[in-house]
Amino acid sequence: MLAKGTIIAILSVMLMATVSWAQGAGGAGGFGIPPDYLMPDPPTNVTATAGNGEATVSFKPPRVEGAKPITSYTVTSHPGRIKVSGKQSPITVKGLKNGVPYTFTVTASNSIGTGIPSEPSGSATPKAE
Repeated sequence: MLAKGTIIAILSVMLMATVSWAQGAGGAGGFGIPPDYLMPDPPTNVTATAGNGEATVSFKPPRVEGAKPITSYTVTSHPGRIKVSGKQSPITVKGLKNGVPYTFTVTASNSIGTGIPSEPSGSATPKAE
């Protein structure tokens, strides 16, 4: 059986860890986890297929979802920074200019936040059919 002083010491450490977690102490000497470990990794294998004024972007979900399930993905065009969100791959980006080459990045989001963008897709150039 543990002594009363030992039990109090254990409970004190547990309380400090809980407060540290709640305050987001992360690597600042506390026991919290930095927010970037809680958000999803970037999607992988991003590809784009051009259409008439649009591109369909496909990707694979990240291997690590973070602390919560992924709730949405956002595709961003480069140039133009047109953003389109969806629940899964593929996602079609409309409103692109025909004859202009575009690349695309994808981010994954969960209830904690949005992860970093994927590597860009290969270039896709929309054209009139």
